[in-house]
Amino acid sequence: MLTILIFHKYISLFANRFLGALMFFYSISLLHLLLEETGYYLTHPHLMFVLLSMIFLIGPLHFLYVKHLIRPSPKFSAKEWLHFLPFVLYLVSLAPDFLTPAEEMRVVAEASANDHIPAQFLWLNWVFAMQLLAYMFVTILWLKRYALDIKDVFSSLDKVRLDWLRNITYMATAVVFIFFSENVLLMNGINLSDFNLSSTLTAVYVYTMGYLGISKSEIFSQPEVARSMEQLPGLGGHDNVQNNERVEEAEKKYQKSGLSAEVAGKHLERLLRLMEEEAPYTDSSLTLLQLSQKMSISPHHLSEVINSRLNQKFFDFINQYRVAKVAQDLSDEKKQHFTLLAIAHDAGFNSKSSFNTIFKKQTGLTPSEYRKELKAKT
Repeated sequence: MLTILIFHKYISLFANRFLGALMFFYSISLLHLLLEETGYYLTHPHLMFVLLSMIFLIGPLHFLYVKHLIRPSPKFSAKEWLHFLPFVLYLVSLAPDFLTPAEEMRVVAEASANDHIPAQFLWLNWVFAMQLLAYMFVTILWLKRYALDIKDVFSSLDKVRLDWLRNITYMATAVVFIFFSENVLLMNGINLSDFNLSSTLTAVYVYTMGYLGISKSEIFSQPEVARSMEQLPGLGGHDNVQNNERVEEAEKKYQKSGLSAEVAGKHLERLLRLMEEEAPYTDSSLTLLQLSQKMSISPHHLSEVINSRLNQKFFDFINQYRVAKVAQDLSDEKKQHFTLLAIAHDAGFNSKSSFNTIFKKQTGLTPSEYRKELKAKT
């Protein structure tokens, strides 16, 4: 049911096709447990290897879902087919097994049903675990970079953050290590119980990802957000750099932009004037694309001005104005009866948590502490 919803509810979001495929193929692989328990493999032993091969699709589909969610693309590139090469190679390697008499294969099925794991199954488990671990590692790197890159494009991050997807990826990584531990025990003839912890957690991980993918990825199908996502920078760079290093990085990044120092200076003057006169930051959904359209310049050039001239990300640049407005309103005697949340909304903040976090980061005080200090001075 989740697979159907993913494919049809937000079909315009290309990334959801990978999520739907992940749900579909993993659900098929779960048939292995049912068929093994019912003894179906004893009459159809060759089917066992085919169903088990589906696990090689989990890592690639997880990664491709994340990739197409944070780097939207309307099509599937030829290179991306290479992610499914291990799955194809494993299917090809099954050719000799299909030529093996059913009686011999039935012995393997019986051994598996009686918890005597055949050597080829242990080999399959190790390869799968290493493959999934590699994909989860790369996915985590992509998500960490995405968390930085969205600050170059969005002024409010609550709806576009992918903390839920990062946490699920961490969960999948933890499952791999549990899977490793189980296999080490099996290789030494130890089977702690009939309850397979890693299989259970894998099911929780896949179906939780499917549910959250439905409920939280809708925002990415909205035209304005989709256009802003196209402005995200590449996946290069470093996570943590000091101010002078960030300036050097920005200079290298924009060396071929074609924006002269003189024009950049004029853009900066216009930008600062616009911020003071029109206060676009009070729009909680303001994006780099929208602000560049107000100035009639390209998003790339506006980003260059903010990054290289002000040594800031778009997110920090906009929110410093919001914090300044909150501080100003808190000092205004006419607004003393306003709640902190009302003042925050007027300044462009769209959630209490982000408001508190950003305000304290820039002032060193929480909004309530700041208000108390102002009252103490008067």
